Amino acid sequence: MRRDLVTAGIEKMVNSIASGHFPEGAALPGEQALAEYLEVSRPTMREIVRALADRGVLEVVHGRGTFVLPRSQWRDMETLVEVWRKVLPQSEVNERLTEVRRMIEVGSCGHAANNRTAEDIAELEACLERFAAAAEAGDLEGVNRADVDFHNQILRSTGNPFLMAVMRPLEGALAESRRGTTAHPEVRARADKHHKKILEAIKAGDAEGAKNAMRAHMDQTWADLRTSDRGDKRG
Repeated sequence: MRRDLVTAGIEKMVNSIASGHFPEGAALPGEQALAEYLEVSRPTMREIVRALADRGVLEVVHGRGTFVLPRSQWRDMETLVEVWRKVLPQSEVNERLTEVRRMIEVGSCGHAANNRTAEDIAELEACLERFAAAAEAGDLEGVNRADVDFHNQILRSTGNPFLMAVMRPLEGALAESRRGTTAHPEVRARADKHHKKILEAIKAGDAEGAKNAMRAHMDQTWADLRTSDRGDKRG
């Protein structure tokens, strides 16, 4: 029960920061007032504050109070993404995330082409088979899972253990943007062609070709997101 109260309290604090109720640099109310605001006991309130301090969202300064830190100092990516999704339009969040993907995944393709193993190639091929089967069956969630699996396998194929840790906190927000585009058959068909070109270059050990193929894929993803957003606004 207490764990549920802590989780709910963290969510309420994050929402309050996102809305500007507690702006960056602001001091939070004293313990009793904050506990009343969160509708929890003081020990539970302290646990909420401690959790957000561990994420770099809050700073507890003994003798002065607890302060909201600038978002540029936050250490927890999931919390940061959650706040920006509340502040920015979804279309802008999608574009920012695609920028991050481009910066990470284009270079990763080059490393994957240089470092991939036979097992990596087999798994990438299996991902594309699952993608095609799900697309043919009209299974959109299956398409999304296979898409995510393919891109994650590229990261694993680099041999760099840190890349997945960097991308993992973005998965929820990325899944949301994928759902908006993969509902369209033409988008799925284009993605399948791009994926095959990426795999072909990685399989051939062509680092520059793999990077170029992923760059083209990210360009198309960006265009598809913008088209999808315009369609949503018209609807």
